[in-house]
Amino acid sequence: MKQFISKNLIIVSILHFLVDFLCAGSLAIIYNHFRDRFSGFVYVFLVYNCVAFLSQPLFGLLVDHFKSDRLKEMLRAFMSLSIGVLMLGFVFLSIQIILIPPPSSILAMIIGSIFLGIGNALFHVVGGKEALSISEKATPGGLFVSAGALGIGLASIMLIPTIEKSIQAFFYIAAPIMAIVLTIIYLKVVDEPNVFAYEKNDTSKPKALMLIVVLLCLAVGIRSFLGFYASMSETLTGWGAILLLAVAAFVGKAIGGIILDMAGPYFLIGISTLMSIVLSIFLSTSYIDFIFVISFNMMMPLTLDALRKCFPNKEAFAFGLAAAFLIPGYLFGVTLKDYGIQNIVVPIICGLTGICLLFIYIFGNKHLYHEGNKSINR
Repeated sequence: MKQFISKNLIIVSILHFLVDFLCAGSLAIIYNHFRDRFSGFVYVFLVYNCVAFLSQPLFGLLVDHFKSDRLKEMLRAFMSLSIGVLMLGFVFLSIQIILIPPPSSILAMIIGSIFLGIGNALFHVVGGKEALSISEKATPGGLFVSAGALGIGLASIMLIPTIEKSIQAFFYIAAPIMAIVLTIIYLKVVDEPNVFAYEKNDTSKPKALMLIVVLLCLAVGIRSFLGFYASMSETLTGWGAILLLAVAAFVGKAIGGIILDMAGPYFLIGISTLMSIVLSIFLSTSYIDFIFVISFNMMMPLTLDALRKCFPNKEAFAFGLAAAFLIPGYLFGVTLKDYGIQNIVVPIICGLTGICLLFIYIFGNKHLYHEGNKSINR
């Protein structure tokens, strides 16, 4: 385990918590600010999420463009730029909310959310490259993405106005200062990422590679849909339930990487799929919802690990691609929530996802990946 836990991973994971807390918290405060003008919040919400998620593959390609001889220097530059742009958006939005008398301009909020989204996207691909480059194991990637779930969970309880007021000091003062200090520490102590080289995929089989990538992106989108579905459960009400959901996502993503490294992909796919199917049928209490969220979030480190094997030495792009396909899954969930067929659809989707991932690993090892430690089976 020691070889997985580096200074880089610790710093970027804590930063991930703070970045997602600041971004999601800003959206929560804007929602409270526009509570009487909900359509205005919808515009801000959509613009922010499209910028923050859909731009990540492009930023990932930019980060991956720099080779090992300049990688350390460029990671420092991109990390500084990401936090700088994010703080610019955060300060701009804070001024609009605190100092400008209501009603605030929706256009001003959108402009601030664009800066916030750009900073968020760039941070995620830099942090993702760090986490996915430390080791060929999946544990670091799982730990990195799990930290963000806690940040979003803590920010989500700010949707409750009384709680928003009680943690304003931490949100407006402590969290930004901590993020800036950690960024400075990162610039001082960042090590050259231990970039390991997978054997190049068989470029004579581009159709096989394309099929695997499409199926992996589909699996990521489905995981996003399941997250939205779980958040709509009638048993999850109140700030305690919101935090419970965040802790479940944290636990699922963290242990998913560990299980993948210890027991292999087939065991992880089997146990995650079986738990998801059974629990999605019997969702009735917050405790079952908690385990359900853990079960499908265990797949996140697996999809990240498989995607980076599809794109050797392009970890930032692989991470960004996975992030981008969270949006279609979320929008699918928003569309489906008004229909009364979720209880039928969700167990089927869980089963199909498991079959899809199982096919990816069997097909990938047979047609795309080489044998040995650098195969998709590790």
